[in-house]
Amino acid sequence: MKKKITASLVGMSLLLPMTGCGTSNEGNLQIAEGVEFGEKDYEKIVDPSNELGFKLMDQIDIDDKGNLFISPTSLWMALALVYNGADDATKEEVAKTLQVNGLEPMDVNRSNASLMTVLNKDLKNIQLQIANSIWLNEEFKFQEPFSQRTKDYFNAKIEEIDIKSNDSPKRINDWVERATNGKIDKIVDGTLDENLVAMLLNAIYFKGDWKYPFDKKDTENRNFSLTDGTEKEVPFMKLEEKLSYTANYEFQAIKLPYGEGEMSMTIVLPNEQKSFKEFKDTLSAEKWTALQSDFNSLKGTLLLPKFKMEYEAELNDALEALGMTSAFTDKANFSKMVEGDSSLFISKVKQKTYIDVNEEGTEAAAVTGISVDTASAPADDPFVMEVNRPFFFTITDDETGVVLFIGFVANPEM
Repeated sequence: MKKKITASLVGMSLLLPMTGCGTSNEGNLQIAEGVEFGEKDYEKIVDPSNELGFKLMDQIDIDDKGNLFISPTSLWMALALVYNGADDATKEEVAKTLQVNGLEPMDVNRSNASLMTVLNKDLKNIQLQIANSIWLNEEFKFQEPFSQRTKDYFNAKIEEIDIKSNDSPKRINDWVERATNGKIDKIVDGTLDENLVAMLLNAIYFKGDWKYPFDKKDTENRNFSLTDGTEKEVPFMKLEEKLSYTANYEFQAIKLPYGEGEMSMTIVLPNEQKSFKEFKDTLSAEKWTALQSDFNSLKGTLLLPKFKMEYEAELNDALEALGMTSAFTDKANFSKMVEGDSSLFISKVKQKTYIDVNEEGTEAAAVTGISVDTASAPADDPFVMEVNRPFFFTITDDETGVVLFIGFVANPEM
């Protein structure tokens, strides 16, 4: 009978349950002393993480309002944990989905430790916190190499739980709520599955103040065009500033820096002649990378709707489409995870996210859950960019280039 592994990640807040005995402080990105990794090792996984995010967008559905919001980094880190427990064909499939063919788990681990170290930000105007934990069914025991690696390279702590106890879901959800600063209150709905072996949680919490705040007195209601051709009135913020901007026959794009420019939100507005779906279908990691060299510093006016969004999606089908086929079946091989001869498979991968964009800045969170079970052209003149129709956005760490969040807004809500 196959057993189930559950991994949960919280975007903006990333939660990863792990077998290690890392620090008990949620959001502490410090890697264990004595763990060796290169300062620039993170460069090996930035493109793969971004690639996973853009490919995932083609495989998951927008919500009933037409919106979408995911954390590629959160999902990537959770899958990297699973990678350490996989073998044979399943290991190859997870590597393909992570876009890291040719990198062994230890290469990925060292790169992850490097990335977590660089992403550790506790600045005056930017907070970025990552926490990892694993919640292990007390009837099982992790293999020592798996346990040690997750502790050393992911700063993960392990908590043993009685999956039959009504207190266990509460303990897990309390951890999620703390790690996401209350923005995501739970990853477990109801009781735990009786076949659950482990729940891996990765949580990222982000809060950033704009470098150039919007003045609240300039916020006023304007019309936003929905995909069905109707309009709705929403509050638009206004900013007149010198910003990184570009425009061509397909879209306008602008970068809004946080803090002193360590991180930024990029907003891409398709031109009216191009449908939102047409634009969405052409997005790719290659196109995103090429866009970065097109920005120029230019004075102009931005009109941006305030919005707040919660999003939730199951990612099993999307990950299968990206190459992880055996991991969800009785052919899965996670023989490097727990002791004994238990046959494990992934039963569910779920991500929940939250974002609030207002005059002061942005607050966001994401949770990705992986359950492992047993079977039973630059403008010269001042620009005006009125984001009054569906648009695409990212939140990026500009030092590393890693895209922490990706979203579409077709119906802004507050």
